[in-house]
Amino acid sequence: MKINTIEKYNTIKLTLTLKEMVNKRLVLMTILGLFLFSCKKTGQETSDLDSIDKLVVPAGFNWENSRDVSFEISVTDTRFQSAVHVISIYDGDPMLGGKLLSKGSASIGNSFATKIYLTNGVKEVYVVKTAPDSSTSTQKIEVTDKAKISLSLSALSPKNTKAELGDVKISGLDDSPDCNTGCTQTVTTSNTNLNLNNGDVVCVTGNNITVGFNGNGGTIRICGTNVTVQNASLNNSAKLIITKTASVTFSNLNANGTSSEFLNYGTVTINGSFAPKGTFTNEGILTTTGDLDLNSQTLFKNFGVINVGATMNVNTNSVATNNGKITTNQHFQLNSQSDFINNCFLWVKGNYNHNSDMFNYGLIKVNNTTTVNGNDIITMYNGAMLSTNELKLNGQIIGVGSTSLVKVSAGSVLNGGSGIKNALQFCDLNGIETNNTTFSGGASLGCDLYVPVTNCNTEGNGAAPPVDTDGDGVVDPQDEYPADPTKAYNNYYPSSSPASGATLAFEDQWPKKGDYDMNDLVMSYRYKIVTNALNKVVQVVGDYNLVAIGGNFKNGFGIEFPVSRGSVSGVTGGTLETGQTNAVVVLFNDMHTQLANLNTRPGDPVSAPKSYTVSFDISNGPLLSVFGLGSYNPFIWNSAIPNGRGYEIHLPGKTPTSLANTSLFGTSDDSTNPSLSKYYVTSTGLPWAISIPVKPLKYPVEGAEIGTAYLKFYSWAQSGGTQFVDWYSNTTTGYRNNSNLY
Repeated sequence: MKINTIEKYNTIKLTLTLKEMVNKRLVLMTILGLFLFSCKKTGQETSDLDSIDKLVVPAGFNWENSRDVSFEISVTDTRFQSAVHVISIYDGDPMLGGKLLSKGSASIGNSFATKIYLTNGVKEVYVVKTAPDSSTSTQKIEVTDKAKISLSLSALSPKNTKAELGDVKISGLDDSPDCNTGCTQTVTTSNTNLNLNNGDVVCVTGNNITVGFNGNGGTIRICGTNVTVQNASLNNSAKLIITKTASVTFSNLNANGTSSEFLNYGTVTINGSFAPKGTFTNEGILTTTGDLDLNSQTLFKNFGVINVGATMNVNTNSVATNNGKITTNQHFQLNSQSDFINNCFLWVKGNYNHNSDMFNYGLIKVNNTTTVNGNDIITMYNGAMLSTNELKLNGQIIGVGSTSLVKVSAGSVLNGGSGIKNALQFCDLNGIETNNTTFSGGASLGCDLYVPVTNCNTEGNGAAPPVDTDGDGVVDPQDEYPADPTKAYNNYYPSSSPASGATLAFEDQWPKKGDYDMNDLVMSYRYKIVTNALNKVVQVVGDYNLVAIGGNFKNGFGIEFPVSRGSVSGVTGGTLETGQTNAVVVLFNDMHTQLANLNTRPGDPVSAPKSYTVSFDISNGPLLSVFGLGSYNPFIWNSAIPNGRGYEIHLPGKTPTSLANTSLFGTSDDSTNPSLSKYYVTSTGLPWAISIPVKPLKYPVEGAEIGTAYLKFYSWAQSGGTQFVDWYSNTTTGYRNNSNLY
């Protein structure tokens, strides 16, 4: 409860004291009632608590809406000896707008290590390795319930190399199954009359045998070598798995079922043509002597190598994704109303006839003629290549992201109505023969675009540009400070998005509980941490916004950083506090000198938030993995007499600074116990401050307990943070009482 005069404050303080005496008499009944209630709870049930005084949280609950995740990422790419590879970690797919979290150097024998404070709702991150020649590989990493991620990246990750179209992401198959478990029948000798129905799991383990099967359901796994399959049919939901140990030759394979599956991890030869329905996924080596036809209702994904003896036809209503290498000995036909996503290498030794939508992230190489028909589009992403002997363009070629290359060796016929648009360079090695097209959106003529050679792009183009102006070992395109050898990378909390941020909400009555409207001081913040080529922290930049000052006390605000005071210099935007062991930067000593109005009472005058930018340099700084990316140690204190500077209030679990009055620990409602590493919580585990990873935050109005504004807050806390992790961000019915939110 906050007031504007000392007289009113003393009256209310007496009232609170009497209320606390009554509450103490009820505490045993409250705890017992909560225990019995919690024993009956299952799933994400809503708590029936109506007051913070009734809330008891599990032991060890830290009130955090985020958690530290440590990363250690090594490289095994030997193409550049000991040169620096740049590792970037994003909170989402960078091809689809994911934002940078952390960035640093890795080389053979020297990994990149960082510690990121990830919002509990973040389930995956994307790790991008950029080699000195600017070639990249990307890997999606699940981070749910993980405190440390260790990852090794080679020259090019075979999976997760690029983003697919829309919300679909590349992910390879799970590890290959075997024939050791789950088999209802094991075949060791030739048998050409196998029948499979739902629930059957037939495992073929024999080598040098001949089998045949009719699958109306169930699963057949082939694990043997040199297995010949005759008269095989996949109908309904039947599944055929060729394991990684197997080598199989099909003389006749009919995949007829629209819900059937064919998964290849091994080596497969199909004599003749192959026209699968249902799901067809290849992670091994597959060869056809005839055509490969992807017809209606086919879902095709290739993570391995496919050799097509004749023509590959992608027909109506099929969806095909190539994450590996496909070679067609004759032609490639992309027909109407089909989609093809090329994330790696497609080599057409005949003609490429284009009548639909191609999304190219890698290399399409055509030995003869590429014809793009009217109203049809080839979209090229981020350094992709189309290399063809001849080009007949009636449709559109469009570049997205960084510049891609269209390279023509012999002749170009660019007809009227066609277009070459956006981030594209068009190269005809002997000049365009017929040019009636339009170049727009930045598309240009030229042959000097550098496209690196990779596992997916075996051709490449041009020469690598100069790499390192400042000589710090980080190539210029990846160096945030290419002319400054003392700086290389920017790291962020919560992310590189300028709109991102987190918010601190304080209750200022410590060591007494207070009224828990958590608006006595409300401060949003965002950090940029600058590191050098050795991944050591050299500079800190913090942006803060003072949003509300609902408390009556003269609260100051500061942040303790995990470096010694003596290592810090060049402080701007704040004051480096004296008498401290660690670096403590103070923004102000009395919040009431910063804002004219409280910004907590609806209908009262409102002050615009006050912004602060704090910056300082660090000499001999720690590694980023030690310094971390997060909230650090923000705190307030009541500077008014008789309290003073020692009345520090920190986030739960955070330690006091050197100037804190530790004699206050364990007094009134505080239950701090340094010997147990327990700080700034009550006996029932309640905090005086909380950090919420969102900006701006709607905070409670004056006098409204936070749990009466955010209606899942009590349940979140009572569950130890396992339920309703979106209590602060979910705006659907039942999550908020907007009348109690400012």
